[in-house]
Amino acid sequence: MKINCPHCGQRAKIRTSRDITPLTREAYLQCENPECFHSWKVIVSATATIQPSLHPNPDVFVPNSTRAAGNHSKDKDDQQQTLL
Repeated sequence: MKINCPHCGQRAKIRTSRDITPLTREAYLQCENPECFHSWKVIVSATATIQPSLHPNPDVFVPNSTRAAGNHSKDKDDQQQTLL
């Protein structure tokens, strides 16, 4: 995962991270630009399922995405799937 510094726009490196919940992780980042060297914290969370797990954890619920994976067209004719 590539994250850029919000100040100088250069690449940042994840220095450490920890699980908060099974769906949320907290990470500490540091800008790699020696003239900036900004450090900050981010939270990354699973928000929607695109493709269901083949080995689902019964204790974890990630809601399904409102948009099917790979289906970015708004034309209803384009959304019709072909059955083989």
